[in-house]
Amino acid sequence: MDRVSRYLVLSDRTYADATGVRVRLAYSTRTAHTLAVDPATALALQDGDPGGLSPAWTGALRAAEVLVPDGQDELTSVLDRNRRANADRSAVHIALLPTSYCNMGCAYCGQQHTRGGLTAGHRDRVRARVLRAVAAPDTRSVRVDWFGAEPLMGYAVIRDLAPGFVRAAAERGAAYSSVLVTNGSLLTRSKADTLIRACGVDHFEITIDGPPEIHDSHRPLKSGQGSFWKIVRTVRSVLHAPELQSARFTFRTNVDAHNQDAVPRYIELMAELGFSHPRVTFSIVPVHSWGNDVSAIEVSKRGFAEREAEWFRLLLAHGLRARLLPNTPTTVLCPATTTSAEIISSTGNVFSCSEYPLVPEAERTLALTHIDRAGTTPGRPVGPFDGWNDEIARGTTWCRDCVFMPTCGGSCPKAWQEGHPPCPGYKFNVQDRLDLVAAQCGLRPAAAAAR
Repeated sequence: MDRVSRYLVLSDRTYADATGVRVRLAYSTRTAHTLAVDPATALALQDGDPGGLSPAWTGALRAAEVLVPDGQDELTSVLDRNRRANADRSAVHIALLPTSYCNMGCAYCGQQHTRGGLTAGHRDRVRARVLRAVAAPDTRSVRVDWFGAEPLMGYAVIRDLAPGFVRAAAERGAAYSSVLVTNGSLLTRSKADTLIRACGVDHFEITIDGPPEIHDSHRPLKSGQGSFWKIVRTVRSVLHAPELQSARFTFRTNVDAHNQDAVPRYIELMAELGFSHPRVTFSIVPVHSWGNDVSAIEVSKRGFAEREAEWFRLLLAHGLRARLLPNTPTTVLCPATTTSAEIISSTGNVFSCSEYPLVPEAERTLALTHIDRAGTTPGRPVGPFDGWNDEIARGTTWCRDCVFMPTCGGSCPKAWQEGHPPCPGYKFNVQDRLDLVAAQCGLRPAAAAAR
């Protein structure tokens, strides 16, 4: 016997294709899978009535986990799936900070930046720790990220360490991936070539906070110069290089009260500059606390979600790519929930949360260990959020009862701990996003509203 999953979102609207066929969208948050179903099927799902479903739909709805076994405790099933993924030692994920310094002075940043690179001894200990993780018997995939401060201030460190990690993974037969999170101001075509072809970087996440004058004031270089045009010229040159086709780019925009009105103009400009490209994605996110107080400039969740819906429409209208809804469920939420992932600060401190390095109080009190004391066993010590799925089960947050929990995973344990519920934007504007998903599929709202 089946029943309709509690983790189902149905579009409020009915849509029609060019021939007049009418459908509604069913989004299963257990599998992050979207189905277009006929109105009668949608009505049966809406009423929680599996008996009203055509047998022709049963297989597809079960596969998407829209239909689940009657009597199954869905919360436990989803959390157990997450627990298994978090306990999996086969996927190694290590983020490294190659420097403590950043050449920008963003007002909303909570880090403290100091000059000076890593000592040779520290570099050797980092190298040994990553290589031990790669060589561990259970390792099947390796992801090494470069994070900051500004990681390209430590470009020489990346160039020294990363090729050895790539070789070791290849010798081990493990898949290798690498993300560089950068402000982009120091990236050049030559550095990008080395990072992609020798250092294994396949994804660059670059922050641009608006059109040139807004970005350059919102994210000022300490030299007093701007960075917008240098960033876009460099990315364009890499995108057009035939030998660098493995690299993907995400342009991230941090939005607060100061730059939110400039987002539409930024979107239009980026389209004019040619970033309607299959390897470029846009991510627009609200500024949040990073160990600092941003209450004077942060945008409310609902206020952001309202504007975000319009920004999505603009992005898609201009041919720019953005993720409207998660397309995979969240099993491992972040490094903070699994001991197979860790962040090694330029100070040598080992953390489970990426928002702790270079935040003074966190560096003093929240490190799990120091690399000098970490030992030779792969995996970090247990951190404060490794029991996050148990926290959800106990109902310490409202995630326990949220339809989006399987795709969101709770979003950010640290934010919950600090009293800032980090619910994702799609919780507040899912119907707008479903409208855009429908439009991408060639569907338009039908004349009559759905029940």
